[in-house]
Amino acid sequence: MPLRVFVAGATGVIGRHLLPMLAGRGHRVTALVDEVEEAPREGAETVVLGDLFDYPALCRALRTASPDVVLQLSGLDGTDGDEALRRTARLREQGTRNLVDASIDAGVRRVVVRSSATAYAPQGHEVADEQSPLFTTAPDEWGVACRAIEEMERILLRQSAVEGVALRFGALYGVDTPFAEAGEFHRRVLGSSLPLVESGEGITSFTHVEDAAAAVFEALDDVEPAAYNVVDNEPAESGEWLPAYARVIGGPEPVSLTLEQARQQLDWATVHLLTEQRGASNFRFREVSGWRPRWPSWREGLASLFGLWPV
Repeated sequence: MPLRVFVAGATGVIGRHLLPMLAGRGHRVTALVDEVEEAPREGAETVVLGDLFDYPALCRALRTASPDVVLQLSGLDGTDGDEALRRTARLREQGTRNLVDASIDAGVRRVVVRSSATAYAPQGHEVADEQSPLFTTAPDEWGVACRAIEEMERILLRQSAVEGVALRFGALYGVDTPFAEAGEFHRRVLGSSLPLVESGEGITSFTHVEDAAAAVFEALDDVEPAAYNVVDNEPAESGEWLPAYARVIGGPEPVSLTLEQARQQLDWATVHLLTEQRGASNFRFREVSGWRPRWPSWREGLASLFGLWPV
């Protein structure tokens, strides 16, 4: 049955893949954008100018659209640094609070939000399931970001007025992400500024943006309200994926640093990523939704991104 779907973050890396999917299945899409020139190129029946921090305007937009499902896919895609983390934390916490409250006011049935599987606390080498604790005690802006994720999910899941689903994506890759040409990771690896640290035991779970969009589509209906990891099937240590990524993009072999050298030369978040970050398991979402990643391994997905894998 066609649904009325309201999408915040419609022009982001996930939204751009999702909107044509929604329209192709006959769903009626209202896209919330904060700049006229950023209006979606396809898939949106209606475009509304606004943002998540203007609560009265958000309430009016949702009452007018009268959606069945609201999607919060906003994020600062392709940006890096402490300021980006702070802004993303505000989007997740205050922006989501406004969106959930406005959705309840408008009688929305379900709200699906973009969350993160990169926020788990480091606890050994096993991949994390959805019951694993988040790294809310992390220092600096990483801790701010993790606490915002925890609060966002609390806002969404601990009330009964709407059905809440939080999709915890891994490291997003694909077009216009940090792993694409000229993205943050692409620049750092080409410039030899992203080294291997010790034996490279930090684990990353990846999510292709196409698979992220497909997961959101599956979460529109019939998925039990909860938080779910949405990642590929192959968590990888930095000692494995970083040299492989360097080869794919034609970059130099990453240099190697000791842990002490890394702490002196790199920011805390990079050292965490490379040495102690925890991967995630997609088992629960696969079981409840039937979703399967088109790109089950980052190896094929990254190769495809740079034209090295048959489509």
